[in-house]
Amino acid sequence: MGRWVVERVHYRGPVSTLYRARDVGGGGASALKVLQSSALSTDTALRRFRREAATLQRLSHPHIVGVHDYGELPDGRPFIAMEWLEGRDLAAELAARGPLSSREALEVLEQVGAALRVAHAAGVVHRDLKAQNVMKLSGSGEALLVKLVDFGVAKGLTPDSPGASSLTHTGVALGTPLSMAPEQIRGEAPDARTDLYALGVLLFQLVTGQPPFQGATRHEVEEQHLHAPPPRPGERAPVPAALDDVVLRCLAKNREDRYPDVVVLLEDLRRAVGGVKPREAQGHAVALYAEARLSGAVDASLLERMDGLLERTGAVVREAGLEVRLEGSGCLMALALLPDDAVSERAVRERVLAAALSLLEGAPVELAITVHVDRLPASEGRTSAGGSLLHLPGWVADSPDTGLVATAAALRDLEAGFHAAPLPGGGAIWSRVTGRR
Repeated sequence: MGRWVVERVHYRGPVSTLYRARDVGGGGASALKVLQSSALSTDTALRRFRREAATLQRLSHPHIVGVHDYGELPDGRPFIAMEWLEGRDLAAELAARGPLSSREALEVLEQVGAALRVAHAAGVVHRDLKAQNVMKLSGSGEALLVKLVDFGVAKGLTPDSPGASSLTHTGVALGTPLSMAPEQIRGEAPDARTDLYALGVLLFQLVTGQPPFQGATRHEVEEQHLHAPPPRPGERAPVPAALDDVVLRCLAKNREDRYPDVVVLLEDLRRAVGGVKPREAQGHAVALYAEARLSGAVDASLLERMDGLLERTGAVVREAGLEVRLEGSGCLMALALLPDDAVSERAVRERVLAAALSLLEGAPVELAITVHVDRLPASEGRTSAGGSLLHLPGWVADSPDTGLVATAAALRDLEAGFHAAPLPGGGAIWSRVTGRR
């Protein structure tokens, strides 16, 4: 298959085939998802396949399957080359070992929730979250390390989000009946709370070994999602009563009655299983401030290059999972909520610093970037004491030099991966970052 050497067929579905393959140029194994020839004549299948590739390329996260490449094979079939995940999906895991404990379920949902937060921040709803689409990685010892896969029916929330096309219309239900929210079944437009319903189904299944609603036909299952009161996990497994409450709120028929976002859901789930984290460790975000520096005579050509650089900066930071909050004629500030688990939190900061360094390569205008971590502003509703991220003078490096500066909070535990040195006059607060090690 062109540059790919296929080792074996891993799974053959109705529309696409998944191969284990290797790049002839070297490297480890990859998962090669190829659209079948029979689907090439189906415009919807082709566009959905391409949309999945665009979505995955944008959603870079430790708990979302990574994309290596995307294109077409010599015979015209499109493919997505993804990282090869050794392990099995959670449905197979449950079938092999039985239900998880409440704490194990929390461990899984921390990771899946972190992945969903990145997707939702980028304006993407998964719409098919289920045990079969969460892979448990092997070789991780006792830890339950998982990754979210299959964004084939993901839907964009905003016009410029991946998947925000006319491909799926209101009135068309997409997803899996065992985990579909009532609004999906009715064919209504999805939002982030649609995924939270599915997250509740997943939580129920993790601790009981079974989904909350089952039936002999698709219609029977859909009718239960629409009208039947959801059962409590405690009726089928020894779980805390507070965990029942979390599941029931997720499975509310009206989305307005569900959790507003993943963050609040996980806070309640931690309390339910006795895993509450210190309040000061919650509600933090990473922020990036970029300012174009103009020197010499300013003319129309220079201003045009500056505008182009800021447009590129906005695109790069969005691709890194940040949301642009402030934008001026020569600057912008973007931020992203940080995951609660330490591994994912560190990975987000590393990704933001790497994105900042990429902006400095070949920039047509001098650019000064500062990356910082702090509490969210009080208006975000995550902390009561408020935060200082929107108060730029409090953390943006006041330096005449251009390049990348990171605060100690942004660089914490990442010093081994970056070339960094204390900023002159910055004390222990700022460091100049010049590249990757």
